[in-house]
Amino acid sequence: MKIKDHYILIGYGDVGRAAVEALHGEIDLVIVDVDEERVKKSKIPYIIGDSTEEETLELAGIRDARMVMILLNNDMNVVFTTLLARNMNPHAVIFSRANTVEAIEQIYRAGADFVAALPIMAGQLLARLVTGEGELKDVVKLCEGIEILKQEIKDGSMLAGRTLADLDIRLKTGCTVIGIKRGDDVIAEIDASTKIEAGDVIAVIGHEQQVERFKELFGERSS
Repeated sequence: MKIKDHYILIGYGDVGRAAVEALHGEIDLVIVDVDEERVKKSKIPYIIGDSTEEETLELAGIRDARMVMILLNNDMNVVFTTLLARNMNPHAVIFSRANTVEAIEQIYRAGADFVAALPIMAGQLLARLVTGEGELKDVVKLCEGIEILKQEIKDGSMLAGRTLADLDIRLKTGCTVIGIKRGDDVIAEIDASTKIEAGDVIAVIGHEQQVERFKELFGERSS
């Protein structure tokens, strides 16, 4: 599959369908699932196969993906898929579902950037965040210490007019920019060359301490 900077959504169950419903039409998205009858109704590009096998992820374009959402309902498969996805694409943002609290640490060790132990809430919030749909508070707490921060970029902001490569937000804070709302448009295809402009509303995701670090370094200050 020839596609780049796309999202891969693995697991088209209830959580996956909730995320796809909001994401569809906003970003390039590929679904991976084992059930073709279930997936083909989505009318979205898909790969049928076992996500714990390298060939399946290759077909989905894993090496060029920007984000991988692993929403399987079996924790062992989540661990194996996360491990494989991380090995095949060290730079992708990996957001994995944990079906039990006990699996959270294993999934992090496998290479996930973020683990959601409350998958339905996390899937819906992440999807709305990326598409800009719905009203979210400035800081949304997902679960297990994960937060999404929305910040409006004002005139004179240290972020305005600079690319993500210039700012190096992920290295300095651990947070990842996952969406930019610019006027009526939502920018979800984000890379190092993406420039932030005054008037944008950016969305970053990170753990509580990482979000606090972001606020310290890049938060808007009152004049």
